[in-house]
Amino acid sequence: MQDSWLSAKADEIQEFADRNDAKRFYDALRSLYGPQPSGCYPLLDLDGVTLITEKTRILQRWAEHFQFVLNQSSSINNEAIDRMPQVDINHSLDAPPTNTETQQAISQLSSGKAPGSDGIPAEVYKDGGTVLVDKLTLLFQSFWNQGSLPQEFKDASIVHLYKRKGNRQVCDNHRGISLLSIAGKILARVLLNRLTDHLEQGLLPETQCGFRKERGTVDMIFAARQLQEKCQEQNRELYTTFVDLTKAFDTVSREGLWRIMSKFGCPDRFILMVRQFHDGMTACVLDDGDASKAFPVTNGVKQGCVLAPTLFSIMFSAMLSEAFQSTSLGVSLRYRTDGKLFNLRRLQAVTKVKDTVLRDFLFADDCALNAASEQEMQASVDKFSAACDNFGLLINTKKTEVMHQPAPKAQHQEPTITVKGQKLQTVDQFTYLGSTLSHAVTIDIEVNCRIAKASFAFGRLSTNVWDRRGISLDTKLKVYRAVVLTTLMYASETWTIYRRHARQLNRFHMTCLRRLLRIRWQDKVPDTEVLSRVGLLSVYTLLMKAQTRWAGHVARMPDHRIPKQLLYGELSQGKRSHGGQRKRYKDTLKASLKSMDIDITSWEILAQDRSTWRMLTLQGCQIFEDRRATIAQEKRALRKVRTANVATGVPTHVCSTCGRTFRARIGLISHLRTHRGPPTTY
Repeated sequence: MQDSWLSAKADEIQEFADRNDAKRFYDALRSLYGPQPSGCYPLLDLDGVTLITEKTRILQRWAEHFQFVLNQSSSINNEAIDRMPQVDINHSLDAPPTNTETQQAISQLSSGKAPGSDGIPAEVYKDGGTVLVDKLTLLFQSFWNQGSLPQEFKDASIVHLYKRKGNRQVCDNHRGISLLSIAGKILARVLLNRLTDHLEQGLLPETQCGFRKERGTVDMIFAARQLQEKCQEQNRELYTTFVDLTKAFDTVSREGLWRIMSKFGCPDRFILMVRQFHDGMTACVLDDGDASKAFPVTNGVKQGCVLAPTLFSIMFSAMLSEAFQSTSLGVSLRYRTDGKLFNLRRLQAVTKVKDTVLRDFLFADDCALNAASEQEMQASVDKFSAACDNFGLLINTKKTEVMHQPAPKAQHQEPTITVKGQKLQTVDQFTYLGSTLSHAVTIDIEVNCRIAKASFAFGRLSTNVWDRRGISLDTKLKVYRAVVLTTLMYASETWTIYRRHARQLNRFHMTCLRRLLRIRWQDKVPDTEVLSRVGLLSVYTLLMKAQTRWAGHVARMPDHRIPKQLLYGELSQGKRSHGGQRKRYKDTLKASLKSMDIDITSWEILAQDRSTWRMLTLQGCQIFEDRRATIAQEKRALRKVRTANVATGVPTHVCSTCGRTFRARIGLISHLRTHRGPPTTY
């Protein structure tokens, strides 16, 4: 019976792969991992000692936990809000929703998500057609005119997911996921689209890349690595504090948030509709099919709602403005984006160079504060902490860490940075947005981490995918590319690569492919043949492809974007050392462009057209891969010839001066000394 089920499941996965049905393909793939653990797990009571095992009491404990987390009182200092500048009111936000907005919001829904208490999934709305859109728009307009929403749009059902770290019996080691009404999500998406367009008029700081259009984690990872590289290149030290906020989204004061939205130019009706999603909200906890009693939720932004990250960003931006107004704390940078990246004299034109200060890197509630000295770092942390107090946020001093990058050849001294008298932990490395930063400014640790994570992903699929005979090689390769290779190459476009790193990554890549093809080392199949069989590129080429495509993306960015300023800039203070230098990001980029036969003097012009640049990078990657394969084949052929000649005793090395032949290369090298003159004496 088990064999027949496995065979049927393999055929099912293969069918979905052939039809390119990615959703069902990966749903079926997840089923191969086996059933997810279900049922009630014992929990520790609030005292942290008593173990709860009764099902009813466990559900009650979950309700107590989330009721406490979601109802922590906080407030925002009214004087701090009054000090904020008033943005002109955008009255276009007041108009009732239109059919076009509703249709756009429906198209942005994610399929396959769990619905709220009404049980209506997103697929119903997506397949409803224009009739459903018209009816839904009329309903939204009615809500808008009345200034109220039904209770079903407000309420949430909370399920808990284990974070896979810490004691599973502790409630704080679980994350709450809110299940909301899909119809309510559609209206919230309409509001979000309007709010996003309004905020993109320069109301959010440029350093905030969380949940914004054309921005992502790679932007901030690249910025952090470039700032590290610039400081090292110009012999300057760098201090970075990675701030962790305690339950940031859950401790936002709602009343203060509505006032801040008004300061950001949102009209009263728009704020009222956003409030309606929060006022009178209740939630219940689901556990093993049972639901707890509903409890009110009075504080924080609505978890699970698409509006939540943007609403938090508004409040967080206001807090940062309050903290750092009229200060120049941070790392000073000078840049020029209208010149050529590889032009060494580009930044010498004083009249064309612009200045900026890099104080913080933000992604939603992830905050990294930067400073050029320990004193400035302490001053920034003090101002940030004081602003958190004014805005009802709390710094988690146990998880907030400081990383000190000393200047090259300088002695490392552990800094003492405190928050309200409590010393923060100093670390040599930090995992920032999934990528490991090191105070040594190398990617050695990051490469090892990426290989370890990719190896774990590969091993997890061994029994259920790689070793299963019912799944074709093409399907296995699809899974490998989607799961393992993406894990291995995450944020690789931000790396300054040395050959040893590429060799290390490529070795793992080839090991995985040989495992999929069931090739043993005794078979003596070269890497070029393995890549040819699977139709994949080597890691050398994949790294080159990722870097050049990212460089084109940065070149197309507006001049006010932080990644572009860093790539085209340098620190305002500090000088490069004399003699040999460590490799920089733009050095590897220049080498990649040359290897891909792309003109280094005009690449920025070519990159302005995205489709053209994409085509050029694909062509360049193929050129490099073909050239690399040809060189490898020639070396292999030469080794075979040498081996054959040595075995038969035929001389293979000839002296270019006297014509004497040698069987071994070492003999030729020794002989060449006889043609040199006597050694020079000094």
